[in-house]
Amino acid sequence: MAAKHLTHLDAEGRVRMVDVGDKAVTTRTATAEGIFRTRPDVVTMVAGDALGKADVLATARLAGIGAAKKTSELIPLCHQIPLNSVKVHFDLDADAGAIHVSATAKTTGKTGVEMEALTAVSVAGLTLHDMVKAVDPLATMDGVRLAAKTGGKRGNWTRDIDDHDNNDDDNVDAQTAHSAGPADISDDRSAVVVVSSTAASRGEREDSTGPAIRSWLVEHGFDPVEVHVVADAEIDVAFTEQVRRSPPCC
Repeated sequence: MAAKHLTHLDAEGRVRMVDVGDKAVTTRTATAEGIFRTRPDVVTMVAGDALGKADVLATARLAGIGAAKKTSELIPLCHQIPLNSVKVHFDLDADAGAIHVSATAKTTGKTGVEMEALTAVSVAGLTLHDMVKAVDPLATMDGVRLAAKTGGKRGNWTRDIDDHDNNDDDNVDAQTAHSAGPADISDDRSAVVVVSSTAASRGEREDSTGPAIRSWLVEHGFDPVEVHVVADAEIDVAFTEQVRRSPPCC
């Protein structure tokens, strides 16, 4: 098997834009996904458009579509490509406090639309955060990833049936699709540090405990690491909230 390499670097290691001039014009699609995590009551508010702003999902959908169209302006080495369509979909799970975001982009051209689909999901999620931050500033957008793609000389690829030889070398490196199915918790070495300090939470003194623990975790391979400083009386609520947001997978 040929050695894998970063296609946006030339033989001398300099950044380059991949030349797709000799590639065949084919119909190409890509689907990306992510999960917006918040509280169950906030998802219910979104479903009922009760946040006092414009329709939340419609706004996020338009933002995602608009972002896909501007991907080449946001990601330096992406090609400008004509988009046949961009579809953004939301699946609300109030019980879990989650909104599943997916986007499918389609083009007819010489290069894939993975980055357009990923950008659409990312910006749709950011827009959801902007719409709900007044009621839940702790909301997060997790697990943005490529789910499937079609077209190109290497054919079709899905995350559920991972084939390392089916990666489009102009828009996605083999490392993008290193695992099939949801990521196992052992591969996701992220961490959350909750520091109990009433004075630090009020800004009366600088917390040194959180940064020290974060540095140790980063040195031992954890990334990202969140640090939250809360008042002593709020530690139980903060801990429970973090467990709810990142429950054990098994």
